[in-house]
Amino acid sequence: MPQVYVSAVLGAPAARVWSIVAPFDGLASWHPAFASSVITNGVPANLVGAERLLTLRDGGEIRERLLGFSEFKRTCVYTILSSPLPITDYVATMRVTPVTMGDRAFVEWWSRFEAAPADREAMVNLIKGVYEAGLEAVAKML
Repeated sequence: MPQVYVSAVLGAPAARVWSIVAPFDGLASWHPAFASSVITNGVPANLVGAERLLTLRDGGEIRERLLGFSEFKRTCVYTILSSPLPITDYVATMRVTPVTMGDRAFVEWWSRFEAAPADREAMVNLIKGVYEAGLEAVAKML
C-alpha cells in the first residue's frame, strides 16, 4: 500500500493556519490546483459525512467524504469517493500542531491508497506534489 507524507513548519500560529486549511469546503480558497470546492450532500462542512466536489483547474472532478474532524486536535481525515486517478482506498489526514518556540505551526499531510504496481510511483509523486503545492500556497498566504 503506497503512502505519502509531507510536512512543513509555517511561520504563523497553529490557530491561524488551521483557520485556513480546516474548512472542508474551502480547499479551493488556498490550494492552487483547485478551481472550486463545494459540499454536495447537505451535511454541514466539518461534520463527519460531509461530501465535497472538487473541481480541478483543468476541469477534472474529485469527490471526497469527511471521515473525521477535530477542532481540538486540529485534524481532518477524508477519503476519495471518485476521481480520475488510478487509485482506490485513499484515506488522507491533515494535522496542524503548534510549535511553541516562535509561535509557528507544524503541518502534516499524509495518505495511504491502493494503486496498480505500474501506477504506484507516478501516483506517489503526483500526490506528494499536490500536498507540497498546497502547503507552499498556505505559507505564501501567511
